[in-house]
Amino acid sequence: MLDNVFLKYIDAYLLVFGEINTQVMMQKFDICRAKSSRIFTIYREGRPTNMRYDFSRKYYVKGAVFEPIYLKDESATRFLAAIDTVFTD
Repeated sequence: MLDNVFLKYIDAYLLVFGEINTQVMMQKFDICRAKSSRIFTIYREGRPTNMRYDFSRKYYVKGAVFEPIYLKDESATRFLAAIDTVFTD
């Protein structure tokens, strides 16, 4: 169940900020790098066109063809705000 929250978070974060990396996930959810990397792998397998990895910046960047697959009809900003309430830094 928590993996689904992580996947929704990636959808929302990409929609709002246009980029994300493992550090963002590790800091927000207090997870290890291996768990964060696994979540990104699952996300990319579900929708490879949603993001691409920028090796020079070490960030995943929102793809030119982006369709949120986990967030569905939820508001990205509201979802991020709710996550901020539950998972404080």
